[in-house]
Amino acid sequence: MTFSVVVCQGLLVVVFLASAASKLRSGRALRALATSLTAMRLVGRSRATAVAAALAVSEGGVAVLLAVPSTRWAGFAAAVVLLAVLTAGVAVVLRRGSEVPCRCFGASPAPLSVRHLLRNLLLTAAALAGLTLPAGSLTLAGWLIALLAGGLAGVILTLLDDLVELFLPVPTS
Repeated sequence: MTFSVVVCQGLLVVVFLASAASKLRSGRALRALATSLTAMRLVGRSRATAVAAALAVSEGGVAVLLAVPSTRWAGFAAAVVLLAVLTAGVAVVLRRGSEVPCRCFGASPAPLSVRHLLRNLLLTAAALAGLTLPAGSLTLAGWLIALLAGGLAGVILTLLDDLVELFLPVPTS
């Protein structure tokens, strides 16, 4: 595999694992996501819990597909599809002007914003790159460096709301 494919793989595994874990860590976290989906007017209250659970399980499934060498390409394809759905959802919410907290990685109080849309577009580009770039070969050291670089980028993206709040705090009135 090429260096870029492994970087994309590491990035997406970390992002999807963190996202799934944040939603599945407790019933409360899953209910918060369901409530958020309802507040966003993306699903009705009667289906919100089922959709939230399906989303979290799908994210975990994508991470597993990406982590297993023999299913990596299926993982990239599944990531493209899931990210397209998530990105469309964010775009709909932004178009409506809703100020609903993003539950992408847990209990962030930050409402969905353009940065979430851009983050999803970046992740979609990484999934498409992983899916379409040619396979090559890497040394073990090159593979480890690429995987760590992608994983680090994934950690940074999962902490995006926290980093924005840290460096660009919202003034209180």
